[in-house]
Amino acid sequence: MTIEITYALVPFFFSMATGYLAGKLAHGAMPLSSINTMLVDYALPFALFLYTARMQRASIGSHLLLILILVLVMLAPYFVSLALSRFVFHARPSNAAVRAVTIGMPNFAAVGLPLLHSVYGEQSDLTVALAITTASIVMSPAALILLERAKGSSSDGPNTNLLGKALATTFVKPIVIAPILGVLVSLAGWQLPQLMVQSLNIIGSTTAGLALFSTGLILASQPFRLDMEVWLGVALSNVIQPLIALVLVVALALPKAIAGQAILLSAIPCGSFGILFGLSYGVQDTTAGTTLVVSSVLSIASLTAAIFLLRHL
Repeated sequence: MTIEITYALVPFFFSMATGYLAGKLAHGAMPLSSINTMLVDYALPFALFLYTARMQRASIGSHLLLILILVLVMLAPYFVSLALSRFVFHARPSNAAVRAVTIGMPNFAAVGLPLLHSVYGEQSDLTVALAITTASIVMSPAALILLERAKGSSSDGPNTNLLGKALATTFVKPIVIAPILGVLVSLAGWQLPQLMVQSLNIIGSTTAGLALFSTGLILASQPFRLDMEVWLGVALSNVIQPLIALVLVVALALPKAIAGQAILLSAIPCGSFGILFGLSYGVQDTTAGTTLVVSSVLSIASLTAAIFLLRHL
């Protein structure tokens, strides 16, 4: 068991640490925005398209309950964090939105692919692809609506079509379009030409390493300040989310393999998309950055515990 956990966790923590070290040694000179663009607009969409397009239609149908569980797992901590930030810690709406999305949206893109692949093998590819797609479709509007509202209230008045604008912004992103197209290809029963598969896979296969390295760079660039809100956020992300998933998979009687993947996905630490959304609106939140760092470091323990427990269920 110790060897299995080591092989599952050490490679991606090593890659993340390499990105962190590169960010610190470069003193902020690493082209983070370019690396993130390469990851989010090219490598990850190519990989997600291939994963979903090559899956059987029956496999997609069997994952519908998983999608429901992931939505609930993300939205529950999101709303709790949002309420705490606004009404307990009195944060501005834009900062509260960044914190809530950072906590509610696990780092599926960077950690999900290598982690689940090492534990469950290739059968987890569709699970991770659907998790990333679901997170993008659900959590992107959750962030953009509040950020747009805060931006509107501080400039020329509130935008009356926030939901429409947020949804339009979400559904033109390659990270959302690619897996949806892949699912359509799978449902239609089409077979991808081998030449297309090999061409897309050249860039798509860089996703896991690039995502982990990028996460390390983001961690290196974050200001650090521990306070009570940070610890509450880490508890929501590293403890409450997997517990919610555990309760739901038991209540819905999911098959063991999919149930384990859902729990392990929910145990993944905070993601950086909330922080990246905030930066695009000129919001740099120290609490969100510190939460991301602490959640990632402590995930060494929480992910180890999750893998150990799953092996004994």
